[in-house]
Amino acid sequence: MFFRMLKMLILPLMATSIVTGLANLNGKSAGKIGLITIGYYIFTTMVATLVGIIVAISIKPGHVINHAVITVKSVDNTPSQSAKDVFLDLVRNIIPDNIVQATFVMSGTKYVKLDKQTVTQHEHINGRNSSNNTDATEDETWTPTSVYKPGMNALGILSYFMIFGVILGRLGDKGKIVLQFFLTLNDITIRMVLLVMWYSPVGIMFLIIGKVLSVEDLISTAQQLAIYLTTIIAGTTVHVLILLPLLYFAVTRRNPFTVIRGMTQAIVTALAIASSSATLPITIQCCEDNLKMNNAITRFVLPLGATINMDGTAIFYVVSAFYIAQMHAISLHFFEVILLSLCTVLTSVGVAAIPNAAIVTLMVILSSVGLPVESISILLAVDWFLGRVRTVVNIIGDCLTAAMLDHFFPQADVDVNVEMGPEMSLCSSADDHPTTELV
Repeated sequence: MFFRMLKMLILPLMATSIVTGLANLNGKSAGKIGLITIGYYIFTTMVATLVGIIVAISIKPGHVINHAVITVKSVDNTPSQSAKDVFLDLVRNIIPDNIVQATFVMSGTKYVKLDKQTVTQHEHINGRNSSNNTDATEDETWTPTSVYKPGMNALGILSYFMIFGVILGRLGDKGKIVLQFFLTLNDITIRMVLLVMWYSPVGIMFLIIGKVLSVEDLISTAQQLAIYLTTIIAGTTVHVLILLPLLYFAVTRRNPFTVIRGMTQAIVTALAIASSSATLPITIQCCEDNLKMNNAITRFVLPLGATINMDGTAIFYVVSAFYIAQMHAISLHFFEVILLSLCTVLTSVGVAAIPNAAIVTLMVILSSVGLPVESISILLAVDWFLGRVRTVVNIIGDCLTAAMLDHFFPQADVDVNVEMGPEMSLCSSADDHPTTELV
């Protein structure tokens, strides 16, 4: 129930936060913040990829169980996505052909047999005899096809409302009524988040207990994959407690752990639900209420980060690929490592911010460097735990980015002086709704 309530608030919160955040920025600040935010997110993802490579090569988790007997579940013979397919899906999702449809489906690539119609015609003419000959050309009959998959297209919604918010902010007096609507809707959504937070202790407790009880043999699973878990935890710890804080301190000369301490509630929620998007309401609340960040910054940077900033996922991709390669005694050459890094950055940006989405996208990473895709089944037993680690790393990176931009773009650089008459006021008192009143 707790997870479903948070998911219910993702779409209205993302839309209103992006629109109000960008509409309240002047054109000069919006352009700078947008470029800096996207560039910084891509840079930290590349750093996370490098950290994953270093810890995987140093610890070598796959060598520890190289001679152990591991049961690998077989998968079907449908080809997995390639790096080209992932890139094309990313472009399709950024530019959706129907914004309403993007709220519940997203573009994806599915492999189907090329001669499906031909086989059907032969079966109609000759009965079922021709079906026996399809296996001979099975490797040559698969072709990628763009289809719609269930799930909210966060990238498409984000791109639409980013453009919407920028244009709305430049309309001036013409956009006052629309801006007032989104500010009020955002205020209503935040109040709904506060109501959900009263239920969070009970919801988080049952979510964690349920996941622990779903593992059949927790002790043997942990023993089998202990080094693998240790490697990922080491990489994420170095990235989120050393590298990102050092980068934040070097840029702002402020204590980064003050930011981390102020988002304790968001971290606990992320450990429970393992979703950056579902944690977004609590993340925004922590940044604005506890850390007193500029809401025009947080409502743009945090939804964007929940969609494209996946540092923890990047570390998981790299370590998992090296783990499977070492387990099968496969050496990755220099160019394969470069290809692995590029695919990691690309898929980290395009992966959906939902639980267990990374384990599915990992198939693309493995197939891009020629590693056995069926070995993913080994990781399923501990992915419920790693998903929570990835989410914590992602949201901490989002908040540190928002804090850094809040340092360089103070309240004076935000264009919130939209002149409105008394009849256009959003609230009767500035003390009641300080974040939504238009001056």
